[in-house]
Amino acid sequence: MVTNIRHLTVEEYLAFDDASEIRNEYIDGELIPMPGGSNHYSVIIAYAIVALANALGEKDCIIRSSDMRVCIDETKYVYPDVSVVCGEAIFADENETILLNPTVVVEVTSPSSIERDHVDKLAYYGAVPSIQCYLILDQTRVFAECYSRAEDGWSLRQYASLDDVISLDALACSLALAEVYRRIVFED
Repeated sequence: MVTNIRHLTVEEYLAFDDASEIRNEYIDGELIPMPGGSNHYSVIIAYAIVALANALGEKDCIIRSSDMRVCIDETKYVYPDVSVVCGEAIFADENETILLNPTVVVEVTSPSSIERDHVDKLAYYGAVPSIQCYLILDQTRVFAECYSRAEDGWSLRQYASLDDVISLDALACSLALAEVYRRIVFED
């Protein structure tokens, strides 16, 4: 069965998304709804924000939640779970709803997003010169992947223990997995 998928213009997308009760990402004319997450997903994001804020201290960096839309290019708009901008934030619009220059982005995987986070979003974030680090946090186990920008693409470091501390060179700080996964109990 063939279905017709209506492709939206950027203007139609922005109007639709601003009026929507849920966030929607936009990739080359298609909407990708971003429904709410699970308990672990929500808690990991909250603790990641708190841990980042504590690690950053008084540095000239601002953390933004998953409500901040990031422009990848003129046909791609996404909502990272967390984004950090060091220095002055640059926005594509006067309402300051579309961020152009995140330094670090964080995604917490869900069963429906895990492949997209590891493949599509890795490529999207690699296309944004300001993004120096892409951190992926797993919500089903203690596991993090930290992609740091290198001369020839991304350099990957993986972490799988609550004793691990992620070095976030782009922010000149570190993030303890024990703080991110605090009070999370995983089923065996």
